[in-house]
Amino acid sequence: MTDGKDPLGTYVAVAQSAMDHELVRSDRRRVLALIGLLVFFLVVMVSIRSLPQVIRADFRSRAMAAFVPMVAVVVVYLAYEVGVLAWLSRLSRERRSAPAAFRYTHTLIEISLPTATLLAVSPALGGLPTLIGAVPFVYFPFLCLAALSLNYRLCVFAGAAAAAEFTAVSLALIRMDVLPLEAESPVLAMVRSPHQWLVKGGILLATGFIAGFVARQIRCQLASALRTLEERDRAVSIFGQHVSPQVADLLLKQPLDSAAQERHVCVMFFDIRDFSSLANQRPPGEVMEYLNVLFSAIIPIVNEHQGIINKFLGDGFMAVFGAPVADGEQCRHAVDAAQAILACVDQLNRAQSIPATLVGIGLHQGVALTGNVGGGKRKEYTVIGDVVNVAARIEQATKQFRASLLVSEAVAQSIRDPAAVDLGPVELKGQAAPLRLYRLA
Repeated sequence: MTDGKDPLGTYVAVAQSAMDHELVRSDRRRVLALIGLLVFFLVVMVSIRSLPQVIRADFRSRAMAAFVPMVAVVVVYLAYEVGVLAWLSRLSRERRSAPAAFRYTHTLIEISLPTATLLAVSPALGGLPTLIGAVPFVYFPFLCLAALSLNYRLCVFAGAAAAAEFTAVSLALIRMDVLPLEAESPVLAMVRSPHQWLVKGGILLATGFIAGFVARQIRCQLASALRTLEERDRAVSIFGQHVSPQVADLLLKQPLDSAAQERHVCVMFFDIRDFSSLANQRPPGEVMEYLNVLFSAIIPIVNEHQGIINKFLGDGFMAVFGAPVADGEQCRHAVDAAQAILACVDQLNRAQSIPATLVGIGLHQGVALTGNVGGGKRKEYTVIGDVVNVAARIEQATKQFRASLLVSEAVAQSIRDPAAVDLGPVELKGQAAPLRLYRLA
């Protein structure tokens, strides 16, 4: 039966939603980094103004001439970034993604900060000298931070915008050049040459491509990690319908050829009394529905008590406590699970959710080997040891004593339940010596 939904499409949608949420978080980190960068610029400028001895007097006078316009530009951008941060934080809380148009507009606004600064301070610095200062280098941190967008095209767009803006401003400032002509000065000749500014514009464009390459690699690795996690969760979900989720998780983690492990386990065998008669009196579909109702109520009980259903045996199952994960309280958990199962069956009987049902449960503890058994491409997680055989024989003995729950002496001594009734040594099929059994129900 299916609800009409495509499971693969559902996982793709979940992965895309996770990716979108991660992109919003990445945008937040980028904005936070830019806010820190802008605050750093403000601190530097205020320090230059407040500490005259930091730089030479002639440099300081030029810096002070550009102080007000630079601070004005930085403060405006800082206010803008704080507003964007608040908006992105809301999107992150609501697990919504930012529109694509916002990303490009926001990137263009951010990358224009150095351009706006160049235009704002050029009148105070006399035009062309603005290009010689530190302001043009501010493009590079913005381009590096663009990689956090995890968008190749956006990074290239940022590089192209930075290159175009810087080149346009450079050519405009060269045309407005008011420096005295000194043809013999190679430095001034180089400053006035448009070629070096075009080359720097090209470097900005190349930086955009490099940032885009880095962004693409990060995005691919993130997408691969998300797909791996989704596929693993899906495998555990599907595989866990056939074996315990704990076993599915263990098998996915360990190598196929991993060696068997010794575990101190408590094994439970569960059986439905007179199941053959019940099955003969009902159609197969009704019998299957009966088993599904019964096992659907019992399986969670085993899982809740740190156990796993290792095998279904038609009208019963074998459960293990203490494997695949070691558990020092495996006997107590097994007994508690068995008593909860009996209470559950009794409740289903009273509610008439199932035909009148009697069950038998046998418990024994001991050392067993656990691991993958099989050959070729078909392997199964199993538990092997005499403890399994003895537990099966104890469950069969419940019919002899008309009991619902029998445990071995090893289990009884471990839990020390005063309600346990000593049945004395009992001959069990396949066992060389009698085994003392205790009835708990």
